[in-house]
Amino acid sequence: MSIQHNQEQIDSFALGSSVYGGRPTFALVRDEDGKDVTLTLYELLPTEQANARRRRLERRRQQASKTMPFGEIIDENVDGVDDWTWDNWVAVKVRQLSGSRLRSILQLVDESLRGSEHNHTKITSTGDSAVLLYEGAGIRLSLGFIGIKPLRRVDRMRALSRGISKMSLEECYYWYAKCRSPNCPGGEKALRTLLTGNRT
Repeated sequence: MSIQHNQEQIDSFALGSSVYGGRPTFALVRDEDGKDVTLTLYELLPTEQANARRRRLERRRQQASKTMPFGEIIDENVDGVDDWTWDNWVAVKVRQLSGSRLRSILQLVDESLRGSEHNHTKITSTGDSAVLLYEGAGIRLSLGFIGIKPLRRVDRMRALSRGISKMSLEECYYWYAKCRSPNCPGGEKALRTLLTGNRT
């Protein structure tokens, strides 16, 4: 892939929230069943755009992420949800983490949420909750959730989390474009290799 094409992808992601009127474009959902806690990260997209992405992935015989109606993931009690109209929007699952993977990334989650305009303390405390995220925080967390999922060694998980925390926002956009583009199937592996030396 050419450098110019990569830059075009980054520029298109960098438009991000402004394209949709500055609205949140990610959601982080916490589920707790008494003993296990999971965090699931979703990207929020208009249905038409989510379907177009799914078709591109299918043409390249790549698996598309699970898509859910917005109202099934985010209810009306979530802070800030009433600030926007969500008709014809869907939640596209990025990744779900639990156990050692979740524990290894909690510092990155906390750092990413700290700058959020909405109340995020419930995500890092107890019970079921959700928070809407603006694009910068969502992009950074996406890299963590995507990169950590297949790792097995805790030291590598922590190294990946620390590496993403140190990235500039521009670097995060660059790697997000590589990891999510149908044209760059090796993006996730390249990110893990860069930050952990793990080639799986």
